[in-house]
Amino acid sequence: MFSRFNNQIRAEALAAYPDEAVWLITDHGCRQVANVADAPRSTFAIAKRDMAAAAAQGLRAIVHSHPDYPDCPSEADMRGQIASGVPWGIVATDGNTTTPIRWWGDGDRPELVGRGFVHGVTDCYALIRDYYAIELGVDLPEFPRSWEWWLKGQDLYRQGFEQAGFRVIEADEAMPGDMWFAQLRSDVPNHGGVLVENGLCLHHPSGRQPVDPTRLSRRDPAARWLPYITHWLRHTSRD
Repeated sequence: MFSRFNNQIRAEALAAYPDEAVWLITDHGCRQVANVADAPRSTFAIAKRDMAAAAAQGLRAIVHSHPDYPDCPSEADMRGQIASGVPWGIVATDGNTTTPIRWWGDGDRPELVGRGFVHGVTDCYALIRDYYAIELGVDLPEFPRSWEWWLKGQDLYRQGFEQAGFRVIEADEAMPGDMWFAQLRSDVPNHGGVLVENGLCLHHPSGRQPVDPTRLSRRDPAARWLPYITHWLRHTSRD
């Protein structure tokens, strides 16, 4: 969508290392702006005057770099993207090379099966959201989350299912289109999927890293996950 700016952004990300760099893309083009954060090596902030100027020019997207951190959004990034209402991009750099720009928040939904794992972009909850949107026409809310949130005192699945429009059902009531939570090496449910046809479930297993293109979303026999499933849920739109 903004591929004509790739070379500019990646070169300027290298030049800014070890600080995070920021770009605003508008109808007038792509402009790097100052990172005015107090700790620019670990976060970024945009001056109000720069945001106002970009809004006046038709803000289309926001991009920032991740020095020495993977090309996936933090919880703060996810909150910022939602608040901005435009797509965001991340380019990761170690000071020598950069990743391609990782975009999210643009409404693009990759194929449900075979997508690589990227925390906050194509992870287990993202797959559930995309399944419900594509297959059932139901828009589920986004929940900003940090990598390994389940080890950091958060309980997002159990705290969010009612807000997302789900109710708990008994296991023997489950039918294709219902969602499940599972608990894997965690004190809280930290994985989720959807029951589909022919005794299969659709889910996206994570790896040990927040970005792992080898960990693909897939269909598995649901029976394989029964020992780990803690909740079955049905969206109230299907009652």
